[in-house]
Amino acid sequence: MRRGHVARLAATLALGSGLLAHPAAAQMGPGGMGPGGMQPPPSGQNQEKEEGPAEEAPEENRPADLEPLTAYPEQNRRKMQIFEIDGYFRLRSDYMHDFFLGLGYSTSAPSGSQRLGTQGYGLPPFPTPLDCPAPSPSLGGKANSNCPAKDIGGANLRLRLEPTLNVTDQVRVHAQIDVLDNTILGSTPDSLAGIQGYNVPPPSAMTGAVSPTALPGVAPSGFQSNSQDPPEIGQNGYSSSIRAKRAWAEIDTEFGSIRFGRMPWHWGRGIFYNDGGCADCDVGTTVDRVMGLTTIYGHQLALAWDLGSQGITTQQLSLGRMDPNGYPYDLSQNDDVLQLMASVTRIDNPISLRERIDRGDVVANYGLQVVYRNQGSIGVAPTINDPNIAPYGPQPLQPDQLAALTPLGAWSLTPDLWFKLYYKSFTLEAEGIGVLGRIAHPGILSADNKPLTLGQAGWVVASELRLFHDAFLVGLEVGGATGDQAFSPGQYLNYRWHFVQQPAGDNAIRDFHFSPDYHVDEIFFRHIMGTVTNATYIKPQAAYWFDLGRTRAVGINGGAIFSMAQVPVSTPGDALLYGVETNLGLGYRNTAEGFYAGLIWGVFWPLDALDRPAQVWGSDAASASAAQIVRVNLGVKF
Repeated sequence: MRRGHVARLAATLALGSGLLAHPAAAQMGPGGMGPGGMQPPPSGQNQEKEEGPAEEAPEENRPADLEPLTAYPEQNRRKMQIFEIDGYFRLRSDYMHDFFLGLGYSTSAPSGSQRLGTQGYGLPPFPTPLDCPAPSPSLGGKANSNCPAKDIGGANLRLRLEPTLNVTDQVRVHAQIDVLDNTILGSTPDSLAGIQGYNVPPPSAMTGAVSPTALPGVAPSGFQSNSQDPPEIGQNGYSSSIRAKRAWAEIDTEFGSIRFGRMPWHWGRGIFYNDGGCADCDVGTTVDRVMGLTTIYGHQLALAWDLGSQGITTQQLSLGRMDPNGYPYDLSQNDDVLQLMASVTRIDNPISLRERIDRGDVVANYGLQVVYRNQGSIGVAPTINDPNIAPYGPQPLQPDQLAALTPLGAWSLTPDLWFKLYYKSFTLEAEGIGVLGRIAHPGILSADNKPLTLGQAGWVVASELRLFHDAFLVGLEVGGATGDQAFSPGQYLNYRWHFVQQPAGDNAIRDFHFSPDYHVDEIFFRHIMGTVTNATYIKPQAAYWFDLGRTRAVGINGGAIFSMAQVPVSTPGDALLYGVETNLGLGYRNTAEGFYAGLIWGVFWPLDALDRPAQVWGSDAASASAAQIVRVNLGVKF
């Protein structure tokens, strides 16, 4: 065999062995074998020489005729870990006492001409236990009956998986998947295997073939259940066992980074745009976005085009037989919510930040974000109430049954300013946000359908001092959110459970809502109100962690929250003071093992704003009573 052929055969074998070894080499890190299996020879070794007797050598050791190898498809893949996965598993148990503040259902409307948008009855601040029947106002039920049952409780699970696929050193794909997302323990027994409770007639009342999904569960009742089934929409729950929430890509270039997909959105302290990344968070801000980022003079610049609500699509209308696997179409551009985001920030990386703080420098990080959005119209889908075709699924629509557009003419501008100051063991952080805009045709948002203006604002200032090698922490936080005079006593106080229409003559929306994942307390804002809105609060707090060695620590913490209303007329008591809450906690953490546990006890003492005074509620007058909560948290981070 000729010497050139032997060299080419050796090169081919080397390339093959390199490709086979690539998956293992990719996990070895920089010190392992490279993707090519061997490196190109040093310069000068490709020059041919004349052979002489003294230079004769075995042909397989002669790389003289070895040609440079061409690149193969996976040559640029990472030499480090290709697939990474982060996340956590948590169990939370809550025992809530008297969250409805001892107030029942009112059968008469609050009086007073200043109370706009009132209805003919009132609900308690929080749903009462089922042991306390909810009287219908038309039946003259007693409003503030002394119900002996004041406690509700339960536990829930979540497994959060956040995988990252490192395609190359510059290209990454992220995702977020929740398994058993906040599933209440014991909520899916095998007695609920079918769709019982969804207005499906029992098998004895059906004629012909019976769908298996319409059959009752394996066990005849919850008392006789023997297992828990996975949650399924329309079967035994309102959400599926696995929920894919986010997926997006990141590409780094010499000019900056590009990100696109469905991704988390977090800004500043997180009072409005909050990604829900904390171990005790529930919701999180998710955005469909295409974004570019770059750095100029130490400042990070970002521009994004967000795809908000797209309105009516072919998946929402029965345009003939729908194909769930087909290509969906957005049927109008005018009903889309256009959103543009621009931001500039100065954020030091953790290493340089730590070095500057250790030197005693005063370090300031800051940022400004501006979000613009508009929507021209709203798409209204048709409603079909035909019992004759309901069992047969989606049917073709007639041309006059297609969706129609109604004008909206809405726009808003949301500036958000963030600032954080570091000096030795002291930090001071502030964030302020405003929402300014107009809705020309508000529809159901306004009782008289006249144009509405948006004038909302929220702010937080928080300080923290770390002492004794960061073991003792003391802090003070002050925050607030604007409120609106529109009020509806016929709904619960939690803003996520109700809708308040602007009454005739009130042409401004002024109530601002913090992100529900920005936690201030454990009872009033987090559960009864749902978030911080129409309020100003002051919160001193402190914590001390005892170092147990080997990355283990036990901590105690406590805080007090004093809150008041910004617009008293929209409170049940038409007064200023909401109340005082105290929270005490005991925690354990092992950062090496990723395990953490916590126990929290909270008490909320309501004041005048949550009472029902006689001059407003008449014979249904009552004083609110204290609420309590005990929480147990267990979790593993990975």
